[in-house]
Amino acid sequence: MKFLALLSLLLVPPSLLGNRAYPSTTPNSPFDDYGNICWEDEKARLDNFAIQLQNQPTATGEIMVYAGRISCNDEAKYRGNRARDWLKKRGVPSHQIIVKDGGFQEEVRTILIVVPKGASSWDYPSSLSKEKVSVRRRCVGKVFARVLCLNK
Repeated sequence: MKFLALLSLLLVPPSLLGNRAYPSTTPNSPFDDYGNICWEDEKARLDNFAIQLQNQPTATGEIMVYAGRISCNDEAKYRGNRARDWLKKRGVPSHQIIVKDGGFQEEVRTILIVVPKGASSWDYPSSLSKEKVSVRRRCVGKVFARVLCLNK
């Protein structure tokens, strides 16, 4: 009888047993994913990402940014660096943050990924080739379509 009880425990997934030794995010799945939102809202999402990284000090936080089909020169790089700088202000060490320029997608997109130590880096291919992209020279602050927060 003890053997059957032990066997039944082994067949139950750890998540149902309440084991919190595992990270709260699935390895290499996005922690958050957002489009062109206002800076105040983006900072709130980055604050949550910073908390997650502080709770997992051995993990790496990847910021994958895609510029939109119509975008500014180096817009993805600018947005990624801005997000990285905010995380550093919130106490995340720079060695724990990686910024990646993902290329172009139809719309601006930022993906935040928690990569546990030893896991492989997350990758999501660009969906637009440079020939289908219009890069504008005249932009305000390296962002093509700035969004204002209405509730601020």
